Amino acid sequence: MTAGTWRARSTSAAWVASDYWEMAKRSLRHIRNDPEQLGNVTVTPVLLVVLMKYLFGGAISTGTHGSYINFAMPGVFLAAAAFAAVTSTVSVAADMHEGVIDRFRTLPIARSSVITGHVIADLARCFIGLAVTIGAGYATGFRPAAGPGGWALAVAVILLVTFALSWLAVLLGLAGRSVAGAQQLGAIVVIPVFFSSALVPAGTMPSWLRVFTGNQPITEAIDTLRALLAGQPLADHLWLTITEFAGIIVIAFVLATVLFRRAASA
Repeated sequence: MTAGTWRARSTSAAWVASDYWEMAKRSLRHIRNDPEQLGNVTVTPVLLVVLMKYLFGGAISTGTHGSYINFAMPGVFLAAAAFAAVTSTVSVAADMHEGVIDRFRTLPIARSSVITGHVIADLARCFIGLAVTIGAGYATGFRPAAGPGGWALAVAVILLVTFALSWLAVLLGLAGRSVAGAQQLGAIVVIPVFFSSALVPAGTMPSWLRVFTGNQPITEAIDTLRALLAGQPLADHLWLTITEFAGIIVIAFVLATVLFRRAASA
């Protein structure tokens, strides 16, 4: 067996799913040695909730009748999703640059499970961060009008965004030439959340900035969440969110798969 080969394994769906699950558990176990992973999806969103309520809440007018915390929470949810996804950038880069791939080559596992496991772990971290963020929101006055159906759809949208951002984070981790470099690239996942309608309505921004913030996918997802949580009509927001983030998933998945195959076979 050469350095660039992988041991054969059954390609049945059950075996592949088992490999994905084992790799996801491996990624989650890293939290014990790197508690910062959990801090990114718990402490950071709580700090954002506090900032939105007590620092910005009395100074920013959104032009709506609801409280600012109700306006800002959808953006905080997606910020938590972005911070959860960034973990994969560093984890994937560590796998690629610290020699563990050589060990994986000797194991009868699905090659795709190495990176897919990180994405699945991100979804688990997102659930944890979402629960903490919702609790912090309610503690500071967040009072959505959504019923169980609206909440279920809102959580599904958040998971869709997390899944897309996680694949983008994996792609950045593979593109980084070192773990430190990949960590810096991870900011690309978070920055679009704050260049959106997360903090203020896009219509209040200068026209040159509104062109970007008013039409980027994160803003569409935030507008979808706002409508769902406020019990308002969705218009085209939901379908545009699904279409745009599905496109991001497909593109990031294909590019990440190509980069990983090249790097893991070298």
